[in-house]
Formats: sequence, structure tokens, C-alpha cells
Amino acid sequence: MNEVIRTENLKKTYDLGPVKVEAVRGVSITIKEGELVSIMGPSGSGKSTLMHLLGCLDTPTSGKYFLDGTDVSTLEENALADVRNRKIGFVFQTFNLLPHLTVLENVLLPVIYNPQGNLKKAEARAKEMLTRVGLGKRFNHLPAQLSGGERQRVAIVRALINEPVIVLADEPTGNLDTKTGLEIIKILRSLNEERGVTEIIVTHDPSITRFTHRTIHIRDGLIEGEEVNEDPVEVL
Repeated sequence: MNEVIRTENLKKTYDLGPVKVEAVRGVSITIKEGELVSIMGPSGSGKSTLMHLLGCLDTPTSGKYFLDGTDVSTLEENALADVRNRKIGFVFQTFNLLPHLTVLENVLLPVIYNPQGNLKKAEARAKEMLTRVGLGKRFNHLPAQLSGGERQRVAIVRALINEPVIVLADEPTGNLDTKTGLEIIKILRSLNEERGVTEIIVTHDPSITRFTHRTIHIRDGLIEGEEVNEDPVEVL
């Protein structure tokens, strides 16, 4: 399998006046095409900072980050924004849906900001994917009219609409009850298995790791170790 992500001694230090905070202190990881990986660590471990770096939402203080074969660690903000829109899909704990837009409009937002996007084709794809995740009758609903689980499904479809290289899910079940959270993991898992979508789930919940191929443990800004799961648990 081809490498989708490779980092080399990635570091991120925040300069807070007299204090310097080393949030990521030299992370080297590789993630291959089609992998479903969880990055796990307690609060303050650096996992959110690492996710921001992998998602091109921030730039490293030092080190290298290769995304789909391209070194993106030194790109300027405009170039990073282009990479984010074309190659990365995001699923956030807080959903990040725009309240005044319908379900369909929220899903199509990344296409509108993609210079290479084809809105007509994307709309057909959006309706097909929304129907697949049980939202075929919700195209014109506003986020406030949806349950938390339904809003997270919208966020997943939005993350996939530009057919990204990777999908980054930041605590995607954090605001959901256990049953709904498992439904979201089942959707992410099926997309990985059936479409070969490379996915990274950032979590502090050890129960999530049962469903992924590999778990990378981070603590104090460093990789503490990793586990390969040869037989991930099926989501019932």
C-alpha cells in the first residue's frame, strides 16, 4: 500500500510570552492508503495539536510532513487551505454545521470552495451518500431539526464530498450517547472497508480502538507506542 501520511520528527511549540509550550515534541509516523487508524491519548497529550498538523490547520515549528507524497510542512496559508480543501475531510466533535444552511447545502460547502469542484455532480453524489446514511428525507432540514447522530452523519458526508485523500475525525463520538456513537463508528468503518477511505480517528476513548486497524498512543507530545489490531471488532 502507498503511504498517505509520513511525518519526520514533527514538532510544534507555542510561544506564550515568557513560557514555551512543547505540544508535539518529535513525532514520526506513517499511515498507509486504506488504513483505519486511531490516535489515542489523554487530555493534554498533544493529540489535538497533532491532528491540527496532520489536517494542515497549523504548521509545525520544525520537522517534515509529507501528505500524499508532497511536503506540506513549509507551505503558506493559501497553499495549505488549498490542500485542506482538496485532500482532507474533517469530522469534528461539535459537528461544525452552519445553522442557517440546509443539510444538503452544508454538505456541498467544500465543493463551493473547491476551484475544481463540479457542483452538479457533487449534488448527485451528496444525495446518494446522505440516503445511504439514512438521511434521504432530510435534504432540506436545518441542523437544529436533526438529532446529534444525524448531524454527525451530515458532517461525515460533508467530509467525503470532495473525495479526499484522508478523513480526520476528532472525537467523532464525544457528544453522542453510546448507541449513537457506535452507529457513527459503524458508518466510518463501512466507508473504510467498502470505499477504501483512509481514516484517522483522534480519541481519548479506549473502546474506539477495538474497531480500528492500528492504534497510535501519544503522551506528553511524544509517541508512546502503537498496537496493530489484526482482527478489529465488528460494529453490530
